[in-house]
Amino acid sequence: MYQDLEEYIKKNKDKLIKLHVGCGSIYWDSWCNIDANPLDDSDTHRGKMSIQPDLWADIKKLECSANTVDIICSHHVIEHFYKYEAVEMIQKFYKILKPGGILVTEMPNLDGILNLLFWMPIKPQYNENYKNRDIIKSQLYGASWERNIKGYPYHKYIWDKREFCNELKKIGFDIVLSTGATKSHVPFRDMAVICQKPEK
Repeated sequence: MYQDLEEYIKKNKDKLIKLHVGCGSIYWDSWCNIDANPLDDSDTHRGKMSIQPDLWADIKKLECSANTVDIICSHHVIEHFYKYEAVEMIQKFYKILKPGGILVTEMPNLDGILNLLFWMPIKPQYNENYKNRDIIKSQLYGASWERNIKGYPYHKYIWDKREFCNELKKIGFDIVLSTGATKSHVPFRDMAVICQKPEK
């Protein structure tokens, strides 16, 4: 466990600095796993935290020297922030990434959700263990079945792919990949966008 991101970077200066932000219960070896919220009794959507994050921190306020991080990965995290918060957070990510550094994001895609909602005659369903959840609407609202005082399970802004990529470009990123073929959750309901801070 580290006190802050600077400490992690100093102790791992001979390695690639890879941040897994908003990790929840998913722990990746060789990454700095960061989350703000220890498991709450109300949590049903995050799974069990069998391994604690390397750093407890609000990812909106990550502090470290500029140009020190190699890669930042965010899987189904951006949608838990209001649009202005997400933009400010990604601006900070841009600042701390090295030139050539990579930002990998995955999140719901508003266009994909609406296509499923209005055009798919047979709606996909979660399995029996999650029958209280709607596989489409849950991406609009997040884990709205949970009563959570901190509010972190809820979705606060759902981006569409074009809007998100345009915002990344305004911040200064180059888009490397923009796809509906996602690694986790539901392909083509969600989206993955990989972008890079220019070398110069």
